[in-house]
Amino acid sequence: MKKLHTTILILLVSFGFANAQYLQDVQGRPIMEISYTDIKGTPFLFGDWVNGVVILENGDTFSDVPLKYNVFDEKLYFKNPKKDELLEFVQPVKSFKFNELKGAGVFLKGFPAIDKFNSETFYDVLFDGKVKLLNKQYKTLLEVRPYNSATIEKSFVDHNDYYLVKGSKIERIRNSKKDFLDIFSDKSAQIDAFIKNEKIDFKNNDDLVKVFNYYDSL
Repeated sequence: MKKLHTTILILLVSFGFANAQYLQDVQGRPIMEISYTDIKGTPFLFGDWVNGVVILENGDTFSDVPLKYNVFDEKLYFKNPKKDELLEFVQPVKSFKFNELKGAGVFLKGFPAIDKFNSETFYDVLFDGKVKLLNKQYKTLLEVRPYNSATIEKSFVDHNDYYLVKGSKIERIRNSKKDFLDIFSDKSAQIDAFIKNEKIDFKNNDDLVKVFNYYDSL
């Protein structure tokens, strides 16, 4: 089937990405949108379009691109400027970032395979220093048949895992005080005191980053 290409012009603004270019064309192909009307919830990280910055593997960089990230299928889409239509990037995406969106940093791939994820999986990089802290939000499909019902109810279930990257190694960690003290065992006394003094909430990503920043300063 012949590929259809839609070109949109986007003016680039800087968000800290290198090798920025101006007035580049974003090339995309229309896709057949999958209907999720019989499933509760959404497969996307955010239900609405959110503008962001995208870097392709060929080095081209674009900004203010309306994006939707399908974390169920691990697909990134952008919006046709003429109508509300999902377009898939023709060139492979290296990384992307949502503009001014709290809790979402740079989404990057290329990390070692672990669990059900591989080098093509995008992670939200919360911290990048002596070690990297990655956040992986993903969704699974839950199917339940209620008692005495012939109908199967489907819903998306949210998951949120954390990974630590040291050099070429990756491991899943829990966002807990015990795990953090194990991670920073060479400075456990200082980290323990910092956690108590700062009243670190391990369910808050900003607080997790504070601990990593403090460790990097030691």
